[in-house]
Amino acid sequence: MASTAVSENPRFVRPPKRGAFANLWVAVVLWIASNAFMLGVATIASWEGIASYSRVSDFCKWDCGWYGSVLQMGYWVQTMPDTAAANWPFHPLFPLTAYPFYKWFHVPLAGSVVWAGKLELLLAIYAFLLMVSDEAPDTGERFRAASLVAFNPYVIYAHAGYAEPLYFACIAFAFYFAARRGWIMAGGMGGLASATRFVGVMFLLAYVTSWLKDRSPDLRHDHASVNRLIGLLLCPLGTALFMLYMWAHMGDAMVQQHTQVSWGKVAGNPLHTLHAALWQHHWPRLWAAMVVAALLLSVSLWRMHKPEMAVFLAAVVLIPISATYVAAARYIWWQPPLLYAIYCWLRRYPAWWIPYIVFTSGMAAFMVIGWFSGHNFVV
Repeated sequence: MASTAVSENPRFVRPPKRGAFANLWVAVVLWIASNAFMLGVATIASWEGIASYSRVSDFCKWDCGWYGSVLQMGYWVQTMPDTAAANWPFHPLFPLTAYPFYKWFHVPLAGSVVWAGKLELLLAIYAFLLMVSDEAPDTGERFRAASLVAFNPYVIYAHAGYAEPLYFACIAFAFYFAARRGWIMAGGMGGLASATRFVGVMFLLAYVTSWLKDRSPDLRHDHASVNRLIGLLLCPLGTALFMLYMWAHMGDAMVQQHTQVSWGKVAGNPLHTLHAALWQHHWPRLWAAMVVAALLLSVSLWRMHKPEMAVFLAAVVLIPISATYVAAARYIWWQPPLLYAIYCWLRRYPAWWIPYIVFTSGMAAFMVIGWFSGHNFVV
């Protein structure tokens, strides 16, 4: 009887050991496949045109260098004299995960940041498998679900020393624990996400929505209410601590947002930005179409009785687009609720699996070629 009671209470739901092992080996297999894919495309890309690739650290470009500067020198006390740019917008958790490579194993700076991101891709795949575990009970479904992460059309950011895979893993874990009423763990993961990227603080909306959605009898117990409150306070903790540090370091708690002006990012009406992108050609219009698709998927999540995912996805799409449509795609494609919605849609229409993977893999390969050719549409 005791075991039955435990299994019926979602607070105590744990993935079975066999399922946990299956998730792990599926994640490892697809992580290896994703690395092999990146290596092969980067090598072939260097045969023709202006693309240049010779070693893994060559993936480190653009934001990777900024994260490396945080790891190497910490946060600056002044901007660059020629551009007024600084490394203040780059939250600290991701460069901290590269610290062991750089300081303990003496891996070169660029390689340290790249390898940290690559290993966090494995964590991201595993976390997503846990997040969709209720919908992916067998090995075949696990492979299909995990392939959405391993062959993300913007998977280049998982191999190039960016914070995307760490952020993705934290958010996926947060949703996994929230769905099982592990409020402290969910809040803790949300706090880690907010220490990775600014939009991670938006998990607070998902947390509150999950809380309001829950009608479990636990609400009558004081300890359950305390756990919920602790988790709520943990959600924005990463960003709060970073702001306090920047206030002590620079005298401006919002300096990481203020310096975005040097990149031309000034918050405004997201609908105006979206409209402007739609009326342009080529990449801006494609990015705008991706934004619209993501917002439609957030509506789909709401209709699937996943309001916590719906409000989160809408928020993290609208916040970046309020400033600029440039780089909107990578903000969109590295959101666990987006891939969850796509997975549910593909399960409903299985004939679309192969066309979808062909498209995303082709897009990913094209991004790699552009990456090593120096085209800024990938940024």
